[in-house]
Amino acid sequence: MNKEAEKLFNQNKKEAAIKLLVADLNKDAHQLPKILQLSTYLVQAGDLEQAEELLARALEMFKNNQDLLYNLGNVYYLADKFDKANQIFKDLVDDNYAFEAYFMLAKTLDQQGKRQLAVMYALTAVEKAPQDLQANELLADLLLANGNFQESLGFYQQANKIKPEAKHYFNMALCAMNLKQDYQSYLNESKKLDEAYYLKHEKKLADLQEFIKQGDSNGER
Repeated sequence: MNKEAEKLFNQNKKEAAIKLLVADLNKDAHQLPKILQLSTYLVQAGDLEQAEELLARALEMFKNNQDLLYNLGNVYYLADKFDKANQIFKDLVDDNYAFEAYFMLAKTLDQQGKRQLAVMYALTAVEKAPQDLQANELLADLLLANGNFQESLGFYQQANKIKPEAKHYFNMALCAMNLKQDYQSYLNESKKLDEAYYLKHEKKLADLQEFIKQGDSNGER
């Protein structure tokens, strides 16, 4: 890794950091750590096309390198090329690459509308990294969208133990409401942590309350 480029990038001098790495790789293209570093910076700078080109070229030199493939899968995911991303992450999962491959495969499957499969891979990601915030949150989100409110509530609670967030509390309230459990304390915590988030999503809550109320009154007839 080029430490000088890292320092520049962290100072928000992204273009200078990228130019420095490009110049370094022009002298010697066979520097895998710097290729990975440059691809990450290009993605963060929003230049997905250049990142894809760099990684494709690098894979000709470093055949089937898993780190390069993982970065390329991320580029495909961000570029909405979900079929290509799926194939890469599936291959990495088959080779038992790090838990991140399971996490990204779950996200990709969700984008492809394959939520049941997405839940399965997200669950494996959590099993492989129980203390990873994003993995727990993704699994909770998928379960909530799938109507698995009890399981979703449990994983939001787990995410909240790692790092309390307004979103976790708010969605815990949605789960509890659907389960006909007390949810007000979750809402209070959500509002306390981030009132702007709470107010932005308040309508979702009101709509759900109305939907549940209508369902209850229909059931009484």
